Amino acid sequence: MRPSEGRINLWPLAVIGFIAILAVASITPVMRLNSTPPPDFVAVRATAKGPNTAEAQRYWDAAVQVIQWRYDRTGALPPQAPREFGPADGKTDDATRAAYWAKLRQEWLDADNWHKTITFDLTWMLHDLESVWRWIGDFFSGKAFAAARIYGCMA
Repeated sequence: MRPSEGRINLWPLAVIGFIAILAVASITPVMRLNSTPPPDFVAVRATAKGPNTAEAQRYWDAAVQVIQWRYDRTGALPPQAPREFGPADGKTDDATRAAYWAKLRQEWLDADNWHKTITFDLTWMLHDLESVWRWIGDFFSGKAFAAARIYGCMA
């Protein structure tokens, strides 16, 4: 930058602007399951002894740590519990697991059991770069030319 010539170099502003746009595009809201189970989930009578708060918390933790990442928040959970749904210590019986899964299926669609968090995620750029890289590979292998001919883009 030479002030004596009266010109200002705009490259630093362009770089800062580009970084700002990438940062804003990388901020995404994510819905996550609350870490504390709802009272209805804790009140489940999974055994003849009655509700067990500690056991309910362990099953809810499994939902928070595994299930919420595997299933869509707006869709219904499957009727059968996946084998990953259970306490981390692995101590469970089928009847207890089925009871907590049935209650989780009811609680899953309740908006009060979810909260919004803001995350900074750059994976969208990786996916875009992968698709560009795939397109370049297809282009040089001749697939792009064949597709262009099929769709009438090339004579």
